[in-house]
Amino acid sequence: MLGFRHDCTPTVIQLREAYYEAAKKCHPDVVKNKKKEEALADFRALKDAYEYLLNGGHVTNENSSDDISIEEEEEYRRACRDLLGLTAEIVEESKQDPKFLQWLSGNTDGAQHWTSFFRHHGGLGQKIRPPAGLLTINKEHVPKASESRRRRGPSRRR
Repeated sequence: MLGFRHDCTPTVIQLREAYYEAAKKCHPDVVKNKKKEEALADFRALKDAYEYLLNGGHVTNENSSDDISIEEEEEYRRACRDLLGLTAEIVEESKQDPKFLQWLSGNTDGAQHWTSFFRHHGGLGQKIRPPAGLLTINKEHVPKASESRRRRGPSRRR
């Protein structure tokens, strides 16, 4: 669906570019010769293929610092704030919600506004870089209940 051979391992950038190009060709608002339901099914299948390759370890991270440029991220953050009135993090989280994606396929003014936003700002692919620093040092650590409980100070009863 994305134009890669079965034995190929694309970089994240190559995958993202292939996804954008394919999305432009099969987006339900662009395709005229298919029924809306068929076009929507094709577009969802494309999105699923993109996410499978991206999240399934089928891409190389040789350009991991260049996945999304700082300029691209800043432009996307500005567009989210100016056009949607939301932070980019909220928009990215919305893209992952199946109920939101179902709503997005509807014919309401809101759904059409969001669809137009995504069409002009990179589709449903990730557009912000993952956070760096203290929050990502140890993702596997799950705090014990005793570590997350609030501790009381010394008793003040007399």
